[in-house]
Amino acid sequence: MNGIFFRVVSGCILLTLLGCAHPISQGMRESLDPLVSASGLFESPDNYVGKKVMLGGDIVETRNFPDKSEIEVVQKEIDSTGNVSGKDSTLGRFIFLRPGYLESEIYFKGRQIIGAGRVVGSQMGKIGDREYRFPVIEAEELRLAELYNQYPYYYDPYYPSYYYPFYHPFYNHHHHRHPFFW
Repeated sequence: MNGIFFRVVSGCILLTLLGCAHPISQGMRESLDPLVSASGLFESPDNYVGKKVMLGGDIVETRNFPDKSEIEVVQKEIDSTGNVSGKDSTLGRFIFLRPGYLESEIYFKGRQIIGAGRVVGSQMGKIGDREYRFPVIEAEELRLAELYNQYPYYYDPYYPSYYYPFYHPFYNHHHHRHPFFW
């Protein structure tokens, strides 16, 4: 009995650890330059050419060219587990550069991404009508955040439907934190 218990507990611990695995490989994280600050990189990216960094945020646009792809990203803070922060603060925008083609229907606007690679300098562009200097990172590793269900609320399929008499998108579901609540 103790052997079965030990296997179940150790299996649960292993699954927990795997579920919290960092999206960027250990080897890549060890090769990052610890002296590069994100704020310094955004202030003067050309001073960090050749340094390896890890950045993440929300995709603004994916652009494909004959030999490369660019992903424009609004920078967000990354926590110790490699998840992109949900905070509404940013240092600015940057570009992940990748050889080849990246499907813009997968790397779409609003999706969260984290990547690591070498700083190759900066690139001038526009945000609206404003000129902007984007730090450019040649991504060696890119990982997209997992897509979660649009409505992550649990409804028991065996629960009688008459307990949900007002299930309508505009009904005030404040106890369910419904997206149409106002």
